[in-house]
Amino acid sequence: MDAQQDASLFKAPGQPAIENPEASRRVERLPGVHLQLKVGNQLFLRLLCVDQRYEGKVVGLEPFSYTIVQVRLPQDTLSRLSLNPGVVAQLNAGGTLFGFRCDVVNRVSNPAPLLFLSHPDSVERVVLRRSERVDVTLPGTIHGAFGDHQVVLLDLAPSGCSFAARSNLKSPLRDAQRGERVVLRCDLGCGQPLMAPLTLRRIDEQKGRITMGGQFVDMTEDNSRLLHDYLQRMHGLLGD
Repeated sequence: MDAQQDASLFKAPGQPAIENPEASRRVERLPGVHLQLKVGNQLFLRLLCVDQRYEGKVVGLEPFSYTIVQVRLPQDTLSRLSLNPGVVAQLNAGGTLFGFRCDVVNRVSNPAPLLFLSHPDSVERVVLRRSERVDVTLPGTIHGAFGDHQVVLLDLAPSGCSFAARSNLKSPLRDAQRGERVVLRCDLGCGQPLMAPLTLRRIDEQKGRITMGGQFVDMTEDNSRLLHDYLQRMHGLLGD
C-alpha cells in the first residue's frame, strides 16, 4: 500500500472513509454487516479528537454490535475521547482495504488498555491487488533475520504472495515484522526454481500457524518472466 492510499483513508468528518486512489479501482460503499472482523486483526485507528493515528489489535467482538481493540493511548488523548469519540478505522484484509467510521462507546484500563468501538452503519471497500492471484500449495523456504524456515505457499501473483508455517512460543518466525525484507525460494515445477525478495506486508498468527503476505521487490528479469509464465500456465489450466 503506498502513502497516498494510506493517507486517503483518514479525512475530515463528512468526507469518504476511502477516496479512490486510482480511476481503475472502484470504491464500494456497503452496509456495515459486510465488515467481517476477526480476533487478531490489526486495525489502524485515526482518533478524531487529536487527529492522530494508532495501531491496535482486535481482541474481542460481539458481531454487529461492538468490537474490542487493545491499543495503548497517551493520557491526554484518553481525556479528550469523551469530547469527541469519533474514529476512522482501516483494515487491510488480504489485499482488500476496508475503511469505516465508528465511535468509542467505552474504554477500560485494566487488565489491559481496551477500546470498545461501535459497529459501523456502512463500510467502504476497495480491492488493492492489481492482479488476480492463483491459489497454490507449494513447499518453499524463506530467509530473513530470523533464519531459514520451511513454508507452504498459499497463493501467487505478479505482485506478491502469501505463505504459512507452523509456529510455537519459541519460533523465531514470531519476531518477523511488517516492512521487513525476506527472501523466498520455491520450485514452480519441472525444475524451475524461483528466488525472490519480499517485503512483508501482513502477518497473522492463530492456533500454532503463522500466515504472512508479502510484496515482491527487486526481482530479476529472469525470475519475473518465470513467475509470469507459471501464472499464465495456471490460469490456462484453471480456465481463468
